Amino acid sequence: MNLKDREDQTRLGAAAASEATVMLRGIGVSSGVAIGQAIVLERVATEIHPRRILRTDEVEPEIARFESAVKRAADQLDQIRKSIHPEHPLNGHRYILDTHLLLLEDRMLLNGTKNAIRTECQNAEWALSENIDRIIAAFDTIEDEYLRERARDVHFVGERVLRILMGRSEDKRIDQLPPHAIIVAHDLSPAETAQLEREQVLGFAIDMGGKTSHTAIMARSLKMPAVTGLERISREAQTGDTIIIDGGTGVVIVNPDPDTIFRYKERREIYRKYQQSLMAFGKLPAVTRDGDRSVRIMANVELLDEIEIAMEHGCEGIGLFRTEYLFLGRSDLPSEEEQYEAYRRVLLRSRPNVVTIRTLDLGADKIPTSLKFEKETNPAMGLRAIRLCLSNRDVFKVQLRAILRAAAVGECRLLLPMISCLRELIAAKEIVQEVKQDLQKEGLEYDPNIRLGVLVEVPSAVAIADLIAREVDFVSIGTNDLIQYALAIDRVNEHVSYLYDTLHPAVLRLIRQVITAVQVRGIGVAMCGEMAGDPVNIPILLGLDLDELSMNALSIPMIKKLIRSIGMDECRDLTARAFDMSDAQDIHFMLEEWIRERFPHDYFVDQPQQGNERHEH
Repeated sequence: MNLKDREDQTRLGAAAASEATVMLRGIGVSSGVAIGQAIVLERVATEIHPRRILRTDEVEPEIARFESAVKRAADQLDQIRKSIHPEHPLNGHRYILDTHLLLLEDRMLLNGTKNAIRTECQNAEWALSENIDRIIAAFDTIEDEYLRERARDVHFVGERVLRILMGRSEDKRIDQLPPHAIIVAHDLSPAETAQLEREQVLGFAIDMGGKTSHTAIMARSLKMPAVTGLERISREAQTGDTIIIDGGTGVVIVNPDPDTIFRYKERREIYRKYQQSLMAFGKLPAVTRDGDRSVRIMANVELLDEIEIAMEHGCEGIGLFRTEYLFLGRSDLPSEEEQYEAYRRVLLRSRPNVVTIRTLDLGADKIPTSLKFEKETNPAMGLRAIRLCLSNRDVFKVQLRAILRAAAVGECRLLLPMISCLRELIAAKEIVQEVKQDLQKEGLEYDPNIRLGVLVEVPSAVAIADLIAREVDFVSIGTNDLIQYALAIDRVNEHVSYLYDTLHPAVLRLIRQVITAVQVRGIGVAMCGEMAGDPVNIPILLGLDLDELSMNALSIPMIKKLIRSIGMDECRDLTARAFDMSDAQDIHFMLEEWIRERFPHDYFVDQPQQGNERHEH
């Protein structure tokens, strides 16, 4: 440690000595360690004062006031968007602000609010607030974390309009910060994040959000350590406090003592050097040390601009492109042309790599259209995914037409979700064939040889994997839902989510059953669930002879380094030992201990995370 570091440590430690030390654990969303001064952004609640419109001649002026606020909000966002310099790391994420601008044009947001003003005689603030709550509620029961987080976008856009209506239109001031600032906030919108001076800011500590929140995505692009989901950091910290954030483990320490500062400065330097060396592995093939096994490493992608990040981290294609974002947060269905343009851009951006496009994987309760569906008591097991598409063939055909047409510009695979029986698969294949014939008759360019696959994510599909393999070109295992359905666990239910375990003996046996049944027919087997991106699982997934792993792009360099550092004999031995064990915790312990002993200087396994806790001394 040089003289300046020692002086800084003494100063920071002295400032913290008179304050109680507080440690919180949240969700590490952008790795790295930051040590600096907390700048707490005030949380200003937008208190709504409901007011009835008593005179009919006041209704239209109130609607005009709402429309004026929406226009002003759009102007603000557009100005922020245009202010992002082309060479700024967030330039590639302007699409987030584009999404917010589109939300301001959404008919569900606009018409729902105007109708409430007219029919309920509510003032604009009241009508908008209740309409926002209704829209957000539609996202709350979605199991996919990424899609659930999009409710935050509706909230941010609505809050901006509400602030304008109430005469409080300023964003949090984050463009004039002192050096070495760590932003502490209840929440942080993409518009606010886009305005920060990155030279002044070291990282984020946020009460709200998860790994797929836009704040998290932007923090990763800025390569800033960030922790979200802290629940109360904005109340625990005060501006001027010394604060440490560890984006790898999710630990945040307010007013640390000098010894803690010293330890984390060492950790920061070690991690910085490790990350620099790690990125080189992203460009290398994922081949085991002995050359005995090669695995294709792919990326899971939701939006177009994430493809560039995936390619920078070394993906060899898109193993899962989700299409649900095109259907959410709107009152109408996306047209064929809108979908075609979206898929075409994805394929062009990914060339020459393959893109696997999954067809619509939402329930009937999440499709905001004029289509009428009865309310379901258990949507997770109801009319969703392929079932929804087969019961509404017109909707399905529009999406298939768009995908097949877009596939003419690049290598594309078509993936069908939630297939539970052969009848569904055959019916879907027949519709695909009908769409091909229609496109041929219309003289439209399309890919007649597009490869068709099934996402195995329900136990019945595992049981008939051999029958499915006769009908498809590839199979992908969707572990997120497969584990949930196999273990009868709701992943978003806090009372039972602890039982959700990727290394449950039953899960491992289901995966092995699929691989054995499919590979005997010479068909490749991929995995696109979160399980594929966890280093702890990699030895067993290699030992089971999976052909392809698709994961979050940021995990790719680490997974490639791990694969290139181990031999297949080790993987087969660990796999055999795991299948001899009867308890998932024992399997976890064995694998984690093996990785720590085998790679003592790597970060393949983070420190165990616990729940939020407070320590004072």
